[in-house]
Amino acid sequence: MLGKQLAVVLAAGAAVALLVLAWSRLADLPLPLPDGDDTAARLAFVAHWLLLPGLCLFLGVAIVANQRFFVADAIDGGESKSRLIEIARRYNTNTVEQTLLAMIAWLGLALTLPHGTLKLIPAMAISFFVGRLLFFIGYLIAPVGRAFGLGLSAYPSFAALVWLAWQMAR
Repeated sequence: MLGKQLAVVLAAGAAVALLVLAWSRLADLPLPLPDGDDTAARLAFVAHWLLLPGLCLFLGVAIVANQRFFVADAIDGGESKSRLIEIARRYNTNTVEQTLLAMIAWLGLALTLPHGTLKLIPAMAISFFVGRLLFFIGYLIAPVGRAFGLGLSAYPSFAALVWLAWQMAR
């Protein structure tokens, strides 16, 4: 167990290090900003970037649906012995959770950050997308292999939610 915990800590730490490094250079990254600085433009900007989490969820749902069609014990929609279906279902559940947290965080950031800092939203969306893909691939290899992808997709939302709560409390 200690070996698995160490692997998770190292992978999650690597994700945090990569995020800190990338976001310390946020101003230099060629990421878009909203066209306007009014509330509608900011919310439309978030809606645009929520497509990436939506695509992540679509991918997982498509994998389950496709596999259910071809796996005899899964075609009726019940439990299956298929490892791929089970992992994809867990991925889907976690992706729904992470998407909801990201949506809340990104909307809050869109309404509170200065206009020039809104590059953070596409940075978080890209990180989310890459993180979800790595989460799924890592999960297929070994369950602890999902830690790096989870760090890339979840930690930015966690940090944003804590920051937003701090701003609200002030």
